[in-house]
Amino acid sequence: MLSIATVLATFVAGLGSFLAPCTVPLLPAYLACVSGVSAAELTNPDRHSFRLRLLAGSLLYVAGFTVVFVLLGLSAGGIARVANGAVSGRVVEIIGGVAVILFGLAIIGVARVGLLERTQGFQLPERLRRRGVLGAFLVGVVFGLGWTPCVGPYLAAALTLAALSSHALTGALLLVVYSLGLGLPFIAVALLWASLPELPHRLNRFVRPLTLAGGVITVVLGVLLATGAYTHLTSYLAQLSTPSTTDRK
Repeated sequence: MLSIATVLATFVAGLGSFLAPCTVPLLPAYLACVSGVSAAELTNPDRHSFRLRLLAGSLLYVAGFTVVFVLLGLSAGGIARVANGAVSGRVVEIIGGVAVILFGLAIIGVARVGLLERTQGFQLPERLRRRGVLGAFLVGVVFGLGWTPCVGPYLAAALTLAALSSHALTGALLLVVYSLGLGLPFIAVALLWASLPELPHRLNRFVRPLTLAGGVITVVLGVLLATGAYTHLTSYLAQLSTPSTTDRK
């Protein structure tokens, strides 16, 4: 069963991915690529006319990486469902908790996870990148396939939660939630960028403290999973959200 705590944790992982140190500085490049609008063009008095292109490009970009992440979520949930037939669910939870702790430490910078620190070398042809809105969906797909090192630990944590759900459709739904956490701020910045071209640079000052906070939250989540406290927490929250027979009367 999908719990509120799991949905919230996955959404926060998406937000953390957006605010990662190697994502925020690249926002102007991403926005220019998916919309065909450069920061220089936004100094034009008629810059408000660019908003529609920015919105369309950012929506297609988010849709592109969402497709990739949902497929990963389907795979994670499906594989874990098969594994649960051979291994105790509690063992899977402990392994997943330890993995999430490691991802949290990687976000903070205490530990290094080599696999998650490699950026895949996917490149779009130059003529496609120049198409702006028309190529935005494929740019999003490429981002999903070759995520940056800073996004890796957050995405891995989200995939671990999807795997612990032990259901392919639940895993896919959780990765939709993750994509919303990553994509909604991107769309918001795209809309504001037409009026505030310097906005991505202003966000830089918040990156480090928010990264540390995200890493700590991820470590705490891993500890809760590994110790079994997460199951008790989700059960408690489920009881709070379920009307009692007394309330019904």
